[in-house]
Amino acid sequence: MLTPTDCATLLKHYEAMADAARANDWDRLIELETLTVAIRNAANHPLPPLSEIPQEQQEMAATIRRILELDAEIRTHAGPFLESTRKLLSGAVQDRRVRAAYGAG
Repeated sequence: MLTPTDCATLLKHYEAMADAARANDWDRLIELETLTVAIRNAANHPLPPLSEIPQEQQEMAATIRRILELDAEIRTHAGPFLESTRKLLSGAVQDRRVRAAYGAG
């Protein structure tokens, strides 16, 4: 389970990923996303139920909401890039098929 420290670290990574997405820095975005996955996968801490710590529950809920907002923003920037990449790759595949069918000119 994520600790408040884990959530704070994830938030910092998501903020940096959003900055990278705004700048179209896809290599940096991938690097940060890889680190973020590692943090999520390593989060294996036993925690008391959050209902016993109301302030911590509110802070974590706000952090998670912000992470989700940033994730949505990242997707709005990455979506068009991924679609253009998909089109480029499908065009290359089709070109290879045509060349294979009719011979390379």
